[in-house]
Amino acid sequence: MLAAASSVFRDIGYQKATLEDVAREVGINRATLYYYVGTKEELLVALLTAPISAMTVRLEEDATHEGPAREKLAVALRGYVETLEEYPELFIFLRENVHAAMTGPDAEALVAEADRYGRILTQIIRDGAESGEFRSDVNPQVAVLGILGMFNWMHRWYRPGGQRSLIEIGDDLVRMSLAAIEAS
Repeated sequence: MLAAASSVFRDIGYQKATLEDVAREVGINRATLYYYVGTKEELLVALLTAPISAMTVRLEEDATHEGPAREKLAVALRGYVETLEEYPELFIFLRENVHAAMTGPDAEALVAEADRYGRILTQIIRDGAESGEFRSDVNPQVAVLGILGMFNWMHRWYRPGGQRSLIEIGDDLVRMSLAAIEAS
């Protein structure tokens, strides 16, 4: 059911998709689907909770490693791309305005997890600025928003099976991100 929901949400978008579309993808009738799930939002939450949590846990591990902030940030951003490759349903989260599409405690938990991810990245950049590795004239929170903006818009133009892999594109974005915030 989750695989079918992922496919439908990716193909026609979460906003346009209906539970009937998901049921059709699974090969069951809508009444049978309602036995397992009550709303489209429940499916989205079930689809995204584990991948978003995995992404944050991975970042927490990367952030605790010893070493320069530059290395931590590079590892963290590569981990972000690797997690996107491992969990392509995360592109649904990036493509859809989940903040507007969902309500209630489940949505708040997903948003809180994404915010926690941003705070950890911000701390890596703040530490790098304090150590002199990164620019001190750029607000660390703004730097994170700019960097994640680049990464999060890959869903608009990245195509599986295209000329370059997601990892190759991610490596380019990591280099660009580091170049933008490195102290001169």
